[in-house]
Amino acid sequence: MKMPFYVVNAFTDKPFKGNPAGVVLEADELSDETMQKIAAELKFSETAFVMNSQKADYMVRFFTPEKEVDLCGHATIATFHVMNKEGILRKNEVKMETKAGILDIEIKGEEVFMEQAKPVFKEIKISTERIAKALGIDKREMADLPIEAVSTGLFSLNIPIKSLQAMQNMKPNFDIIKEICIEIDVGLFFPFTFETVNKDCFVHARCFAPLYGINEDPVTGTANGALGAYLAKHGLLKNKTYKAEQGCEIGREGIVSVEVNEKVKIGGKACITVKGKIEV
Repeated sequence: MKMPFYVVNAFTDKPFKGNPAGVVLEADELSDETMQKIAAELKFSETAFVMNSQKADYMVRFFTPEKEVDLCGHATIATFHVMNKEGILRKNEVKMETKAGILDIEIKGEEVFMEQAKPVFKEIKISTERIAKALGIDKREMADLPIEAVSTGLFSLNIPIKSLQAMQNMKPNFDIIKEICIEIDVGLFFPFTFETVNKDCFVHARCFAPLYGINEDPVTGTANGALGAYLAKHGLLKNKTYKAEQGCEIGREGIVSVEVNEKVKIGGKACITVKGKIEV
C-alpha cells in the first residue's frame, strides 16, 4: 500500500528552517499501530495523517515518535499548505476534525491559519526555584508574572523570563522538565520573553518537550496559541494580532502569526522539502 508523503518545514518559507513535520495523505486504511510506527521511523516532532471525516472536511491525527497527541499546530500548517499547493483544497476555508475538536482552517495568501481550541487555564503549584533549576537559569531571571498552564489543544506551561540573554543561555535539565510535566500534567515547558531578535516580533519563545521525545521543539503552534490566550488574560497584549519568534537558539528559527479575538488563531508560512510515496 502506497500513499502520498511529504516533509514540510512550517512557520517559514525557507528550507531547513522552522519546524519540520511529516504529512501523510490518504491515510484512512492505516491502523493506529502503523501510524505510530511511521511517526517513530520519521522522528519528526509530529507527523500528521489526513483522513476522510464524517463531521468536517477532513480528519487529521497527529503522532509524535512516542505517542498520539490531540493537536499539533506546526503539523496542521504543514498539512494544509501541502493540500493547498497540490490543488486538493477547493476553497480557502475548511473544517478539520481532530481529537481536540472541530477547528476552522483558513488560507490567507501564503499563510495557513488554524483556529485553536477554547483556552483552558490551570493553576500550577511548583516553586520558581524548581522551574529555574529545570531551565538551568537563576530564579532572578524569571519575570514577575504568573507561571500558568494553558491549553488551546495541548497544555503548555507559560514561563515568563526577563531577558533575551537569559533565554539564549538556558541549559535545560530535560529529566527535571519531564518529571515536572508528569507531575502537573502538562506536555510542554514554554519560556518566553518580550525581548526579541526580530524587531517585528512581540515575543521570543522556546519549547521543551521531553515528555513527547523531543527535547526542544523548533517552532510550536499550539503553545504559541496558548501563550496568546495567557497574554490576553493578563492584559499583556498591545494588539490583538502579533508575531512570535521561536527556534533561534537551535538554528531553526520561524515566525508564528497569532490572532487573539473571540477565538485564538495561529498561522504561518510553510515550505515543502521532500515529496514522495510511503509504502507500508
